[in-house]
Amino acid sequence: MSEERKDPLHSNIRAARAIVNTVRTTLGPRGRDKMMVDAGGNAIITNDGATILREIEAGHPAAKMIIDISKTQESLCYDGTTSTVVLAGQMLADSENLFSKGVHPSLVCDGYNKAARMAVEYLDENLSYEPDEDDLLRVAETAISGKTLASAKDIVSRLCVDAVKAAGDADKVNVLSFPGGALTDSHLFRGVVVNRDYAIEMDIPVESNVVLLMSGLESEKEMEHLQIQVTDMQQYEAVRRRAGQTLTQKVKTVASMLPNGGVLFTRDNVEDSALAYLHKNGIAVVKRIQESIMRSLSSAIGIRVSHSIDDLETAAPCKIVRQKHNDVHYLFVEGEVESTQSTLIIRGASHTTLDEVERGFDDALGVVSLVMNGGKIVAGGGSTYAAIASHLRTEAPKIQGMEQMAINSFADTLEIIPATIGEVAGHTPLNCVFSLRNAIAEGMYTFGPDVEKINEIVDMKEIGVVEPVQLVRQAILSATEVTTAILKIDDIVVKRGEQ
Repeated sequence: MSEERKDPLHSNIRAARAIVNTVRTTLGPRGRDKMMVDAGGNAIITNDGATILREIEAGHPAAKMIIDISKTQESLCYDGTTSTVVLAGQMLADSENLFSKGVHPSLVCDGYNKAARMAVEYLDENLSYEPDEDDLLRVAETAISGKTLASAKDIVSRLCVDAVKAAGDADKVNVLSFPGGALTDSHLFRGVVVNRDYAIEMDIPVESNVVLLMSGLESEKEMEHLQIQVTDMQQYEAVRRRAGQTLTQKVKTVASMLPNGGVLFTRDNVEDSALAYLHKNGIAVVKRIQESIMRSLSSAIGIRVSHSIDDLETAAPCKIVRQKHNDVHYLFVEGEVESTQSTLIIRGASHTTLDEVERGFDDALGVVSLVMNGGKIVAGGGSTYAAIASHLRTEAPKIQGMEQMAINSFADTLEIIPATIGEVAGHTPLNCVFSLRNAIAEGMYTFGPDVEKINEIVDMKEIGVVEPVQLVRQAILSATEVTTAILKIDDIVVKRGEQ
């Protein structure tokens, strides 16, 4: 391979590794934080790899490819973005050693792909196992290790498990953050939080009947744009009375549904005259609510959302508590029926710390959801990667040709995860790797670096450090895919712009 042809390839590798080096030291429970500052002086402090890669400014195409796989990892597995890019970066670095020995990039790609398939097969068949109830908590605790949440990991892990159980899936968990208070003040509210206040402030009993209306209470719109020719004031007043009677009838219908007062939730606007009438009858109005919140209220309270006044059927009892947070009023609505609707209330000292806390909750909720919805688990702390590496070295001699070198290189790459976790915690990386190889040779496949004791290893499964198997599988596959894509590029050309 000529130097002219090698230059684009090595340029891509260097650009990709530069991005990887930015996030590498955030890996593991002892991971360091990064402060990201924009041109306006606004800062983000985080050790969440996905957030760092999402906010970082990258101009090189290869660097953008690395960032793209982090987005894929986050969307599919919620966590493990740093592991994915660290694997990709080390795989690219190790590929340069293969090139120097005369291995063609195509053979390297073939070997890497074969090694990835072997790794995933061994992972699924030999290292993964079914979780029990306690493993759900352990998965959450592992996900928040090294994050701001770790100071209250027992409370946070229990909240995450309860929230996912209530909602059924992490994407269905409603999360609301309130600055002020401590992290330990966070709790799971079994209901819906509406970020709106009563249109006219009034004292409403905690236990009240409510009606849900997917429209509003306004004069007929067709009357607003209708052109009518009148010859005198009497005809004009008759037209106005007719329009007013239509709105009055609607308001009276609502009042008849709540004879003892209550609350009306509407998606659209409510005219001032209707507000005044309902207020006089002890009915509070919460208007302009998002449609998704209306449907959540329907589920929590146990009644159907009416699409028009003619379609109103019944009111339902519930508990409504009005609270003020940072000059904004919220309504906490709790129904009397069993429902999947719940809201995770997160508390933190300030907006800056609260953002990082919320990112940690997102990761923990996601991995718990993966396991709760049928996923298996494996030992964490890099132990699984080390075990797979050992298996690949055993299988590599069975492969003919130079692909065998690529498989051995792939095995070395996988060990970068426990090595980096150990290095960030103060270990000597090589000492950590050799200790793990020795443990695996003696049949101890779940050992990883002990972050509490320098240059020692510990059984990750025994101390409760576990993670979803899907997270490890996707990290290996994504890193392999982006690496082989970069290695297949032998030139960079400027394409013609759109005309």
